[in-house]
Amino acid sequence: MSDEPELRSAPPWAMEEMIRVEVDLPGQIAAGPDAQRLATRIAAAEAVLFTGCGTSEHAARAAHAIVREAFPDAVLDVRDAFEARLSPPDRGLVVAFSHEAGTASTLAVAESAAESVLVTAHPERVPAGIEAIATPLHDRSWCHTVAYVSPLLVHALCAGLAAERAQALIAAALEAGAPDVSPLAVCRRLLVVGSGVDEITASELALKLEEATFVPTTPLGAEKILHGHLPAADEHTGLVLLRYDPDHAEARDRRNENVAAAAAVLGMPTVSLSTEVTTRTEALLAGALGLQLLTLELCMALGTNPDLIRRDEPLYRQAAEAASVG
Repeated sequence: MSDEPELRSAPPWAMEEMIRVEVDLPGQIAAGPDAQRLATRIAAAEAVLFTGCGTSEHAARAAHAIVREAFPDAVLDVRDAFEARLSPPDRGLVVAFSHEAGTASTLAVAESAAESVLVTAHPERVPAGIEAIATPLHDRSWCHTVAYVSPLLVHALCAGLAAERAQALIAAALEAGAPDVSPLAVCRRLLVVGSGVDEITASELALKLEEATFVPTTPLGAEKILHGHLPAADEHTGLVLLRYDPDHAEARDRRNENVAAAAAVLGMPTVSLSTEVTTRTEALLAGALGLQLLTLELCMALGTNPDLIRRDEPLYRQAAEAASVG
């Protein structure tokens, strides 16, 4: 990981500044040629594999869901870059995600493919032989937010979402802000629960919460949590319930109600995130802003600095170096 963030002693954190400027991203991406160029490549491909690591893996999962919604007959797959590196595709297009164009496993998958593109904020760093799909803004916090929303928007615009609608969704989320997170601020552990594409949002929220607040967080499906996970939860375990996915909305709401009822019996502090949207693509975009704002709010409540994901502390810097984290 490169481009080290500025170490600040107090808010505003760079993460907050990055979230606030996301409202301009739809227009910036729509004004460039890359989203349309990517749409042409995907439409012409025999098969498409989406891949990345960390936040970029979640972006790859979201892109897969977005393209699947728009092109239900397309041959699509999604895998994290380590697994894709071990078993690379033998045909089709690889759409890889690396915000800083520096993740070794992701680059290895892209370099091994006959056809590949890399969605990145640093097209100048993309190795020869890989086509760059440029996003317009570099994330100045290692608790990545722009790095998640930018590739979502590239694929959402590919799939037909109007830039004006995307901007309206982001603006509405920013205006609404985060829910009251004070019930979660006393928790030793958090669970993030959703179903459908909200499981992707749950995974990204869990990552953000661990990066920014250092509170252990587990993402789970709404059905999964009810099959063996509750014995490890108690009144010190916080619950974040997601329901953005509009597909089978009533059934998803009922299952979330079951989860909330079980949590209430155990005395688990619970916060909900939701908004009404019409497509799964919109759900992923609205959920992206919702998860980022909740993370920032809890970060403020706990007094943690999200920007260096704890690598301003020598022990965690050493851990990242020992793991050869790119």
